[in-house]
Amino acid sequence: MKKILAVSISLLFAMAAIAQEQRKPQTFTERYGEPLGLTAEQKKVIDGMENKFNEEHEKFLAEYRQTMSDYREARQANDQAKIDALKPKMDSQRAEMTKLRGVQEEKIETTLTDDQKAKWSKIKEERAARMKERDQHQ
Repeated sequence: MKKILAVSISLLFAMAAIAQEQRKPQTFTERYGEPLGLTAEQKKVIDGMENKFNEEHEKFLAEYRQTMSDYREARQANDQAKIDALKPKMDSQRAEMTKLRGVQEEKIETTLTDDQKAKWSKIKEERAARMKERDQHQ
């Protein structure tokens, strides 16, 4: 289960990196605020946590986004040598991102009520299932 969750989170962030190139990424509160029924105060606290996270990890996040962009370009160009060269770095960065985001989600979860935690758990399960299905189709 932990492996599935780790892979799911990793893929989620990979997809988020792709989406970020196309549009401004959604914050946690933009994406999950309504489904979780977050209060204005919770949104303020969580947005502050996200801003702090982004500031603390700014260099890593920029490197991660660049690696993912380079990897996507190599895939689109069908450049197997570049793909092979980038894969170890990408895998390492994905693992680090999974770890960082896992810790961040745990911090965010401390701001949730029991009802919201139950909803969040269900959202994460659904997200993991979608990621698993996507993996099977690739």
